[in-house]
Amino acid sequence: MREDFQVYIDRYTARMKVARSEDRPAIRKEFADWYYGLSEAEREEIKPFWKAIKDRARQTIAEIKDALNELQQLQDVRIVVEGAEYDLHEWITISEYSRIHNLKVSRVQNWISRGVVPRNKVLAIPQLNNVKLIKNEIYTKV
Repeated sequence: MREDFQVYIDRYTARMKVARSEDRPAIRKEFADWYYGLSEAEREEIKPFWKAIKDRARQTIAEIKDALNELQQLQDVRIVVEGAEYDLHEWITISEYSRIHNLKVSRVQNWISRGVVPRNKVLAIPQLNNVKLIKNEIYTKV
């Protein structure tokens, strides 16, 4: 590629990187005017540059997708108890439930023993010293 093309394109990419979002359309238009003012042969000369840009963009997109997948896996916290799988975003400890809903722990434990909180909404985990988890929902006596 001609050196003057490379300089212009480098200057364009540098300007785009630091430009405010409201300035970018004008910079793009200026570049488009320059680009479409080139002859077909000159545009062909620039094609390898576009290929490199596209390859870098594809690589970056792939890296972002990988990072998002990793993040998703970190957020998918599940526990398996007696063959059933539970999402730990929905299940919290009794003390955490009490704190979130501004209740005393003894009141929540009382609700559990009286059946205000249905049995299927309480999970005792024997592997964790019988810690009890409660599904994070609002419970009222019917």
